[in-house]
Amino acid sequence: MSVQAAETARLGPFRIVGAADAHDRFDGGRRRIARDDRTGRMAVLMLPSEELAEDPGYRVRFRAEAENSRRLTGYWAAPVIDIAPAHEDLPWVAYDCFPALSLAGALAAHKGPLPEPTVRALGTVLAQALAGWHASGLVHAGISPATTLLMADGPRLTGYGLVRAAALDGSERAHPPGVDPFSLPPEQRAGGRPRPAGDVYALGAVLSYAATGHADLSYASRAALPEPLGSLIAACLSADPEARPQPMTVARELRASWPADTSGGLPTPVVAALGELEATHPPETPRDGAETAAEPRAAARQGPSRRAVMIGALSGVAGLGLGAGAVAGWRAAGEESGPRAAPRLRGIAPAPLWRHDFGSELQEDPLFWQGRLALVNTAESVTALTLRTGRVLWSRDDLYPNPLVSILLLGDGTFMSPDTSAFSAVSLSTGRIKWVERRYDGVDGPSAYEFLAAGKNTLWFLIKGNSEEGPDGDECAVVAYDLKKRKERWRTPLPEAFQGDDGDTVAFLLESMILIPRTNEAMQDGPVSYLALDRRTGRKLWTRTYRGEDDSPETRLVTPGNLLITCDDDGMRAHDIVSGKERWRARTEGGAAAAPVMRGRSVYVTDSKAVTHAVDVRSGRSRWRRRSAVPLQSSFGSGEMAVSHAGTTVFQSTASEIEALDASNGALRWRFAPALKVPGRAVPGHVVGTAPGMAFVLSDRVLYALPVD
Repeated sequence: MSVQAAETARLGPFRIVGAADAHDRFDGGRRRIARDDRTGRMAVLMLPSEELAEDPGYRVRFRAEAENSRRLTGYWAAPVIDIAPAHEDLPWVAYDCFPALSLAGALAAHKGPLPEPTVRALGTVLAQALAGWHASGLVHAGISPATTLLMADGPRLTGYGLVRAAALDGSERAHPPGVDPFSLPPEQRAGGRPRPAGDVYALGAVLSYAATGHADLSYASRAALPEPLGSLIAACLSADPEARPQPMTVARELRASWPADTSGGLPTPVVAALGELEATHPPETPRDGAETAAEPRAAARQGPSRRAVMIGALSGVAGLGLGAGAVAGWRAAGEESGPRAAPRLRGIAPAPLWRHDFGSELQEDPLFWQGRLALVNTAESVTALTLRTGRVLWSRDDLYPNPLVSILLLGDGTFMSPDTSAFSAVSLSTGRIKWVERRYDGVDGPSAYEFLAAGKNTLWFLIKGNSEEGPDGDECAVVAYDLKKRKERWRTPLPEAFQGDDGDTVAFLLESMILIPRTNEAMQDGPVSYLALDRRTGRKLWTRTYRGEDDSPETRLVTPGNLLITCDDDGMRAHDIVSGKERWRARTEGGAAAAPVMRGRSVYVTDSKAVTHAVDVRSGRSRWRRRSAVPLQSSFGSGEMAVSHAGTTVFQSTASEIEALDASNGALRWRFAPALKVPGRAVPGHVVGTAPGMAFVLSDRVLYALPVD
């Protein structure tokens, strides 16, 4: 391997062992195969060209875009393992996507363009990925043949933000360094800001190259591509951004024309090239003394079979329509000699994508971060799982979280782990402790006994003095803590009626205020009351009482538009939070069995009579109601609800199973009843979280990942 002078044989924890871009002549970037000494696993590193590496401004923009790429969710974004620290002269980003071939490498292995079914399948899944990212406000601005990698289980996109890194908006990008001019839309060449339509143009360029083998758009216009592929690519490549189709339109048209007798599999030479690449660089045991917390150890992958590779594993039309939920289709088709997956029948739950037995009881429900990780706190350890595979990313038995205080996710990729004398900021990706705060230990000062909420750079929590009077005469107070400066911003004493001591204070964080509920003891079946504190200063804004009564703050909900929804024995009430005025009331047949949930314009709740209600959040009118055949009485956890990431499926937990309902009309889709490990346990579990294409069911000590939507 030849490595240019500007780079070394080692970048951070990675040892460079080969080049990943021998066939690429697109953007001048450098892509390297490297081994992570912490785990022994292989990775793909992306580096800028020597020319760009000398530009301080580009180095800053490159790192910033690499950090932002962590926000991409779904299976088609190459997961970021690590990014070069700011103090290193040469920027780089490491992706967990090995073995993989770039499009140029795949075409070189095939000695020509990819088959039409493969191009269609590639376009379908990438268009679905773009649709999801655009809906989240993310523009990739770096799609090209060089940044599109093909793996055994699907394509992966790298190079997020390369156009933005190359030049600031408003600067002409006629020949931008580090960017593939073939995939650059006209409006961005003129200096325009990257927008979603630009990603569609780049997708068209990628499909044109995959279908023709030429990085020449004029050649694509002359090539006799079959319809509707040819016209669809031409539409994507329109010079007018407004004339380009939406990503889901691209996916829908490609699916609609999918030939029934084709699978979209990779050609045999490409399969062989992937297998050879993996055989050349197998996983190794980490070196002695190497840190292993950063990434999970994984067994070596099996060599890809022809039907297991990439889009071939999508198993035709059904898999292509499911986005991340199509993982079930990939795996069913990935077994060359196994039986073909049976079609899903109405009422029959899908087979789990994976299951993980934690071996001991969970202290609280798992927490889910950005559709990528699950954080699980058991009696024995704190563990992070990757949602895509269910594999352990890291596990620690030395964090000792306080069982009375829940751990809390922060927005910067860390979580707060409380113990009895301190709380720690811990990295979600590595499990490493970043810093520890010991000033609230309850010995020399007050003790932090409950986390309330976290916002940008701020953590709100409750403290108590180390005596009945407290060190400053305040028995209980709310603290706003600056996470960057690691110091207290403000402290506001709480009136006695709002001083909870059971660790179950359900506070609501709004745009300008934080709401603290009156405690259950103070309510004594009285009206619902909240204390509002200014988020920035801690100043007491108001105390408001709302009409009606409810059993617990845990069955309340705050919706967009500042509506507070409460539940009582015969229905739900919606109140304007600031004025206290009742907006609407919706009748139910009994009290709420668990907290209501909201998605879109609907609020869903199951009452104690096992009736699930869908209510319009604006008017309180009933959209539908459905009575379950299974009762909820005397069943701890039954009645709990969740909504899928796409908002099309509603889940409710009954006394013996979990029901999946159509969110549009309440019709039953399927029932899921896992085998219970604890004798006499009445409830099979409940849906504890969702991610694109997946729902996660916790039953006893086992977590199941089910494909949905």
